[in-house]
Parts: sequence; C-alpha cells; structure tokens
Amino acid sequence: MAHTLLREAFQRNLHGQRTDLFTLNGAGGLQVAVSNYGARLVQVAVPDGQGGRVDVALGYDSLQGYLDGQLSMGAFIGRWAGRLRQGRLAVPGGQPLQLPTNSGPHHHHGGPRGSRFQVFDVEAAGPDTLVLGHTFRTEDDGLPGTVRLQLALHAAHDNALHMAWTAEVADAPTVFNPTGHAFFNLAGAGSTHGHTLQVPASHYVPLEADVCPSGALALVQGAPFDFRAPRRVGDAAGQPHEQLARAGGLDHYLVLDGNAPDSSPALQAPASAITPPGLRMTALLAEPDSGRAMEVWSTAPGVQVYAGHGLKADPQRDLGRPACGAAEGDGWLWHPGDGICLEPMEYPDAPNHPAFPCRWWQPGEVVRGAIVYRFT
Repeated sequence: MAHTLLREAFQRNLHGQRTDLFTLNGAGGLQVAVSNYGARLVQVAVPDGQGGRVDVALGYDSLQGYLDGQLSMGAFIGRWAGRLRQGRLAVPGGQPLQLPTNSGPHHHHGGPRGSRFQVFDVEAAGPDTLVLGHTFRTEDDGLPGTVRLQLALHAAHDNALHMAWTAEVADAPTVFNPTGHAFFNLAGAGSTHGHTLQVPASHYVPLEADVCPSGALALVQGAPFDFRAPRRVGDAAGQPHEQLARAGGLDHYLVLDGNAPDSSPALQAPASAITPPGLRMTALLAEPDSGRAMEVWSTAPGVQVYAGHGLKADPQRDLGRPACGAAEGDGWLWHPGDGICLEPMEYPDAPNHPAFPCRWWQPGEVVRGAIVYRFT
C-alpha cells in the first residue's frame, strides 16, 4: 500500500509564500500528490489491481525532506533544463551572456534560483486538476526577459498524469526548456535495474570531459544507449563504455526518431483538454515482475535518460519515505539505481551549439508543451 502523507508536513511560510500539498484523484484510481514548492510530484500512486495503490515515484514525507534532500527530486525544472557550459548563453547577433553557476562552472537545471527552488502560486485546485503559476525573471536565473508560466496537472480517467504548460514571453527574446524530474520505480521498492526501457531513438548526444554535450550526435548502435527494442536498464548501465565512465553512469540525451507525432494504432496518444497537440511516444518503462508499465509522451524532440547513480545511500539526502510493503516507520534509503528519471526536453546546451535546433521566443509569443505519464 502507498504511504500516507500528512498535508501539514508540507505547509509552511517559505520565501514569503505559503507551501502546501495537493492530492489529485483520477477516476481510474490514479492518485497524485503535488507540492507547490518547485511544483514537485511528491507521490504517484497507481492502482495495484487488488483495491490498493502502489507508490511508483520516489519522494520524501515532508517539505523539510525536499529542502535537505536531493535537489531535483520530483521537481518541475526551468527555465533551462540540463547544463549550459560555463554558464554561457550564446545570443544570436549579440555578446554571450554570463549566467549564475551551480554545478561546478556550469549553469544547471535553471541555476541556483531556478524553478525547483521557487514556491509556485496556486491558481486553481480541484479534485483531479491543479493549476500552478510562476514568473521566471532575469534577476533569478540570468536568462533574458520575463516569462510567465502556467502549469496544469491533471489526473486523467485512464491513469495518465498530464503536465501541460503555457509560458508567455513578456519583454525580451529568450529561450525556454523545461522538464519534469520525477524518479520512478514501478516495483515500488528496490532497484530499477530489472526494469526494461524502450526509446525510439537512433542517436544520442555524447558528453565531453566536463560532462557537457559535445554538440554532435552519435549512433546508439552497439552503445549502452540503444533502447530501440526493450532492454534491461541494468544491462545498459553495466555495459563498459567510455561515455558511462565520463558521466558516472547512464545520464544521456536520446534524440527521438522522426518529427511527427506517433500515429501507431497500438499506442494512441493520451487525450486531455489541458494537453496541446503534438504529443509523441517518448519512452516505455516496464517492470516485468509486476507487469506494471509507464508510457511517457511529450512534445519534446528527445529525452534525458538518467538511471539514478546520484542516489548514494546518504542518510542526509537519500532517506525517503517508506517503500511499498515496508513498515510505516522504516524509511527507504535510496541506493544507486533505485529510481530512474526520464526527462523529455529540448536539445541539451542547444543555445551554445549551432548544429542543435534552438528557438528564441519573441515578446508576445506563448510556448506550449506537455509531458504525460500513463500507467498500465
């Protein structure tokens, strides 16, 4: 059974704003808990077929856990996901901008004041839908201009969690590249190395010695990043390869094949009033013992696959709420590989690589995008 969360443990005045916990209940039995601190997915509990639910997302049982723990756990990442090398943002026709850095010399996951550290405004809260708002400002992340974000989360009847956003560019050209950073474990406990993963991607982005993208593409054939057919995560993460050694594990961007939304009759895109058109099948994660699976759909051109080697069994950062089946008082000390992140997003470090597509959004334009996790 899924661990019971106490709403009061997430309520606090932080940065002059009120934090809270909201529970969304889908008609099919999906239950999702969301904190407006970083718009974090705190819990994703799916029906177990026996009248209960299994929690398939890692998380803490209080706001303090998120303040002290893994920085990106469950968070909505923006304004720019991934690393921008040396905190540099190349500007078309202008001088590069220097951004604040927070991962060695690099600007990472929105910088030291990115959205994962912000308290989102609560614009609407209902039984199955939550709408949050946040304004990205240059004084927070160093990126040019102001962007007003509205993020809608919806627990749908078909056990799909829809995360859809609109982002209005207010006063200067800018870039925008958000993602979701939930750690999933479809077994509800233990390692994800026995999970299988499938991603329709023939190319990946290699990393250089500083763990930033090279600016080129490489074929996945023969490499640990070949998930075109279902493959055990542990087999990929354990394959000897210079790129895995460089990154410390499996943490690479895979470029989805083709540019059109998936039209396969066997995998129909989840429909929702809040989700924009253009969803494509991004990844399929499955846990063989339970038969549980998660489809990831998105509007992004690729996905960062991170197999969770940053979970280090450190009691200060990696002690989460009890795993499914554990006694209520026993926290789950996360070891490497106990959770996997599938992060749909734009090409990494794209503004600094002419070969990578990167759109600069103009004042008055609205960016629309979505990620959908559907559980079967």
